[in-house]
Amino acid sequence: MLFFGFNANGQKAKKITVTPTEAKIYIDGNYVGDGAFSIKFGRKDDFFAVKLEHPGYVTKEVKIFRNDTRNVIAFDLKEDDALEGSITSNLSNQYFTIQVRDGVDENQAWKLLTQVLLNYFDEIKTSDKSSGFINTAWSGQSFPMAEVKVRTRIQIKEITNEGLAYQIRISSEIAPLNSGEQSYKPWPRVLKKYEPLISEMQQRIGKN
Repeated sequence: MLFFGFNANGQKAKKITVTPTEAKIYIDGNYVGDGAFSIKFGRKDDFFAVKLEHPGYVTKEVKIFRNDTRNVIAFDLKEDDALEGSITSNLSNQYFTIQVRDGVDENQAWKLLTQVLLNYFDEIKTSDKSSGFINTAWSGQSFPMAEVKVRTRIQIKEITNEGLAYQIRISSEIAPLNSGEQSYKPWPRVLKKYEPLISEMQQRIGKN
């Protein structure tokens, strides 16, 4: 059972505080307030599950146990550097098509696409002009505040669509910082440093 202030036998409650003060506090899954909240353990309570969250910060989930001797338990949320360094994108992990404009032939388009990719990636893993397929190596970046890592690669394939066209996909995946390869999952965001890539490709080879 959750109590405010003092309980029936006069024992003082524990106060939870969080910075930023606009952060939402959840106790055992229930929203209870912003910035600060006081609890008191009932006879049958061994601990409370606490979740603290605020947009742009890493959500914190902890347990506060009955035997914790602190009267005030303070938390500081960390800024989410992964969110800060990325944007929400409906192009993430989806193919989109660039129709090549008139006057740009296959050789020119292939060269320009390769040049754009090398502005953003150190390595092109596969480049098969005969089959019209380009695949960059994964490029990874760690975000220590959020304790995650993000990897990105680009895949391009030539298609016939009433003229020369290419399908392009930005694969964006995220995983816990110290996890293995199998932990990566699709991420509906794209790192900001890759944001100009699509518009640059469109400007170099695409129709207006």
